[in-house]
Amino acid sequence: MKHFTVEQRYKLEFLMQQNVSKAQIAVDINVHISSIYREIKRNSDERNSNYRADLASRKCNKRHKEKPKNQCFSNEIKDYVSKLIQADYSPEQIVGKSLKEGINCVCHETIYKFILNDKKNAGDLHKHLRSKVKIYRKRGALKDKRGLIVGRVGIENRPTEVAEKHRFGDLEIDLVIGKDHKGALLTINDRATGMLQMKKIESKDAEIVKKATIE
Repeated sequence: MKHFTVEQRYKLEFLMQQNVSKAQIAVDINVHISSIYREIKRNSDERNSNYRADLASRKCNKRHKEKPKNQCFSNEIKDYVSKLIQADYSPEQIVGKSLKEGINCVCHETIYKFILNDKKNAGDLHKHLRSKVKIYRKRGALKDKRGLIVGRVGIENRPTEVAEKHRFGDLEIDLVIGKDHKGALLTINDRATGMLQMKKIESKDAEIVKKATIE
């Protein structure tokens, strides 16, 4: 599972404050809508249920540090998992059962990937799941003509030194539009250092964006 970036979290916080729908937020920050709900559920403030990007990043980093590393999906574990799947256990149930039995198993996401690979190789493990294994189309796979800039130069044509992310000062600039086109969030990210600057602006008017970028 791909984690949210710091930039995506700030965009999520901004758009939620604008009361933008979860479906539209998913489109705007290029993730699946289920990822939006999962991010909010896991990383919101437990005291008031508010979502804050800085808190979300801290909570995610804390879980990452506490998570066991380099768990090997050995043949022995694969056999253990396969037998339980054939007994109609779900991946989540398998993980829970392994914890009770003191078996160092992999996470449920790895088990789902294992089932998917088995299906691709004409296996039948997927038939034991309560729901079908879905393969989601990556967002952006279909051409979307919204917001295209006439005469724009594609990123595939940018200089090699920019793509290598070694040179300070090569910036990526993005604009997130608020609900009903009221307000916007300007983000400027340095490709080499990862340093992110953000500013809330009144609108997407070119002069306003230009002024905020220079400032």
